[in-house]
Amino acid sequence: MPGKLKVKIIAGRNLPVMDRSSDTTDAFVEIKLGTVTYKTDVCRKTLNPQWNSEWYKFEMEDAELQDEPLQIRLMDYDTYSANDAIGKVYLNLNPLLLPSSLVVSQDYSNLSNNQVKGLTISGWLPVYDTMHGIRGEVNIVVKLDLFEDFNRFRQSSCGIQFFSSSMIPEGYELKAIHGFVEELVFADDPEYQWIDKIRTPRSTNEARQTLFFKLNGQVKRKIGLKVLDIGANSVVGYKQCFDLEGECGVVVRGLGTAVTLDPITPLEFQDAKREPSPLCRRSSDSDISVVPRDLFYSWRDFWSPGHSPSGNSLVITDKPSKPTPAVRPTEPLDMGEYPFLTLTKYPAGFIQHIGGVVSARAVKLLGVDEAETRDSWWTELRLEVRSHARALACNAVIAYSEHTTVWDDVCILSASGTAAVISQNPNIKLVDEDETGCSVYHIPYNEASHPFRMKLSKCLQCKNGKVGEILLSTADLMDGSNVDGKGSLIQASVTRVKRECKGEMNAKEVSDALPFIEYELHTQLMHRISSSGCNGIIGLKVEICLGERILVGYATGTGIRLSALPPPLSPNENNDLVGSDEDDIEEELRELDLNSGNKETNIVEVGNDCGGGNVGVPPDGFLISTTQGIPGASAVGLLAVRNLQMFTQIWKAKMCPLPSSASISAQFHRLLQGVYFKLRGMTPCALANLRIKVDLPQPDDLQISVVGMAVGLAEVEKHLNNCNSNYDGIELKMSRVDEESARNTPTNRPSRKSIHTPPREQRYGVDVSPLCYVPGARISNYLGNLNFFFIRESSCIRESGGLSSFVHGFVAEVLAIVRAHVTAIGGNALISYTMSECYLMNNTHKNQAQCLINVGGDAVFVKYTECNV
Repeated sequence: MPGKLKVKIIAGRNLPVMDRSSDTTDAFVEIKLGTVTYKTDVCRKTLNPQWNSEWYKFEMEDAELQDEPLQIRLMDYDTYSANDAIGKVYLNLNPLLLPSSLVVSQDYSNLSNNQVKGLTISGWLPVYDTMHGIRGEVNIVVKLDLFEDFNRFRQSSCGIQFFSSSMIPEGYELKAIHGFVEELVFADDPEYQWIDKIRTPRSTNEARQTLFFKLNGQVKRKIGLKVLDIGANSVVGYKQCFDLEGECGVVVRGLGTAVTLDPITPLEFQDAKREPSPLCRRSSDSDISVVPRDLFYSWRDFWSPGHSPSGNSLVITDKPSKPTPAVRPTEPLDMGEYPFLTLTKYPAGFIQHIGGVVSARAVKLLGVDEAETRDSWWTELRLEVRSHARALACNAVIAYSEHTTVWDDVCILSASGTAAVISQNPNIKLVDEDETGCSVYHIPYNEASHPFRMKLSKCLQCKNGKVGEILLSTADLMDGSNVDGKGSLIQASVTRVKRECKGEMNAKEVSDALPFIEYELHTQLMHRISSSGCNGIIGLKVEICLGERILVGYATGTGIRLSALPPPLSPNENNDLVGSDEDDIEEELRELDLNSGNKETNIVEVGNDCGGGNVGVPPDGFLISTTQGIPGASAVGLLAVRNLQMFTQIWKAKMCPLPSSASISAQFHRLLQGVYFKLRGMTPCALANLRIKVDLPQPDDLQISVVGMAVGLAEVEKHLNNCNSNYDGIELKMSRVDEESARNTPTNRPSRKSIHTPPREQRYGVDVSPLCYVPGARISNYLGNLNFFFIRESSCIRESGGLSSFVHGFVAEVLAIVRAHVTAIGGNALISYTMSECYLMNNTHKNQAQCLINVGGDAVFVKYTECNV
């Protein structure tokens, strides 16, 4: 599908002074796409140039438009010397390639022309330099004309929509789930490819940024081709990772769930509740089937909200009637070779049983191998995860994710998810509000032949099914689950010192240590659950970090107390239970005897403190969760229009001696205390979708980053009917802060009612949210998935206020650039925001630092709703 791209440079403003003699700049612009470059005229002696250039035209195939970013470089013209670089703008053209049918709402009265058609990008974009940060802005207009092409051998995937959202996007109807899709690309890293052996910071950093933007486009295009081949039109739960392998190169991985989505009508959009949807059959070359094919049945299409199957209108009464599914024959379910789903939130009735967390890890020695070798590594892990799910009598893995950590020439690959039984019975029974909703926690395997030793008991709700003592899940809380009390943050960390060695010896030592790190993490989690009064963890995230002389394992999740599971034991009872059966302990140690060498160092002892205190109990007025919602919620509304704040906290220090489990847990606690202190003016509030990441970027250095969303809460029960607080199956009625917490909340803050605040779009411009929605707003239009990779380097760290000022100033600039790009494509919010990578390296003696950040999310246009409280 050939296309014609037209670019016009309008003006610039607030450019830096490049000519010291006149305190002005002689600026011009270079526009580059692929191998074609244009230049504007030089606008002399001004910091606010006006070009009003002609239209520069590029004729390219759509595959090139997907791969190549539009590069706009501002330069200062010099007569007798080389021109000086001011900064660059990288523009992702993929939002221009989306079909116009992606508009969710059919109310176009408040949308501009480019928001409806999605074929124009215009606005002021920050000019960014890797050495100086933002250096002014440039106003541009970009238009695209595509021509229809029915060539079946084409290499593009135009029209495939990518969603970072971990749930079905708001305003869309799920028609079919096709299965897991992934892609991997490999390239040499310019940081290690100096021709003259002399590194020039600006040129090297720009070369890396350009490469990362191109690889991002290539991964999405290749995944899109796979999506087209299997008959889908979208990818949800999309995750993208950059693996920096040093001299070996850089690997960009993308994975998600291929689905078929249709926009729903405005009436359905207001009342929609997600129900189970059909899964389409896809052939597989694998000889290992997760479930025998004779167990696959056709699905019935889900009930259409607002209409009954007979065509009569649905009558709304005080007690909602149970909807009846409409029958629509589909082909047998077959999710292909890997039955993995990357979504974390699922509609009621989709998940029948949860088997437990399954994971696999591998240690690999890096070399000069190409992408095919990396693909084979991940294939091994995926097959292992699939076999674990099969051992638990499950037919799918939900909330699936992959992670890597690299140090020198050793790489640890991790894959994890939650084994589950997804519905495939033609007589599927939808969840009734009168039922207990506990069946999802009943074990899916046979009690007499379960694959590991555990204690089972009868469900405390239905008294029929069998449940385990503890629930571990990487997914969000299932709809209809009965939870007692509030959720709490569960955190565990383990450190293990290793020898300084290279090559195979290093890989072997890391491989031998991994099972014991995981075992100790699990033991700590069990103690933390007991001490918190919980019997389950949702949103569980377990990762391993590799350093030069240390291995760090950490786990975070949200502790809950499920009514269906047995009540949790106290820590003392848990310790007595652990120490009462010596035969079980000896058998467990024999199972862990993996011939790892010195076995005296492999004995694990865990006390009541579990390596450093409980960080999960927030102060009064705060609720906290690592998932999209707050477990144990009761009817409370959101002051979303007035109180909404995304926060990022990054901490880094040199740890001498090497960090211990207790020191890492203590630092977790200090970081969260800092967040609580800075957000004390928003109480009562909830910290949702909290993401904690640990890195070891340099020898003996420890880095911890925290990203989350603070949402102000207020009791507005009498206004809940007027405020739409149910967004596509995610209940936004956050947990009520108890009366004692409300009484202990500081009273010297001004009343919210006394503060005059303008509408949010006037106050903030563009909201950035790590949630899959914007509280207090409805999504009218999805404008595309954006992914940015920025590098910032400085040789004057002390003069700029220190390392903390350098990092957080860089993060603020990144968010400013992201907001400008969202505005340029017609959006006013970025949802499902992620900071997947943050590499911070510094040299105190040389006064230097470098930071690499990868961020992304879904650009949307939202309409805010007012709620008078």
